Amino acid sequence: MEQFAVKLDGSGRILLPAKVRKQLKLQQGSVIVARLDKEQIVMKSQAQAIREAQEYFSQFRKKGDKLWSDELIEERREEARRELED
Repeated sequence: MEQFAVKLDGSGRILLPAKVRKQLKLQQGSVIVARLDKEQIVMKSQAQAIREAQEYFSQFRKKGDKLWSDELIEERREEARRELED
């Protein structure tokens, strides 16, 4: 784990060092997910936060089961097809 110092500007913004932005593939407008954990701020890239959420929810899926998102898309397509037939 690498530590680095950042400064807070007058508007409350922090600037991540270029080395960190490059390593995380962050560009202007990139979203960082931050959470307050007791007295510390934990930040991660939006992509990492999504990966962690996917990993967490994948534990509830049985092998061979359809993804809920795939089922929802299938249902919506079926509804659209029925509407076109009416």
